[in-house]
Amino acid sequence: VDRTQPVVVLNGSGVGGLGASISARIAGEGWTTAQVANWAGTPLQSSVIFYNGADQLPNAEALAQLLGIPSLVDSADFSMVTVVAGPGFR
Repeated sequence: VDRTQPVVVLNGSGVGGLGASISARIAGEGWTTAQVANWAGTPLQSSVIFYNGADQLPNAEALAQLLGIPSLVDSADFSMVTVVAGPGFR
């Protein structure tokens, strides 16, 4: 796990301030946040962590465990590990 690799945090839950809260939570564990913004994609049913290739998978898995997000998706559409908080995120 390489915590120096920046993470993008996107809020897709509709709950104001959730992205900043997640960013602070992961920062407390040594992660760096590259960007905090709102999710602009298709509405999600639940939270998901996107990663791009095998090199990013260990970071995605570590964040999944930390945040309790079981859904990991390998996608070339994302250059950094991207945490998307969906409806019901806690």
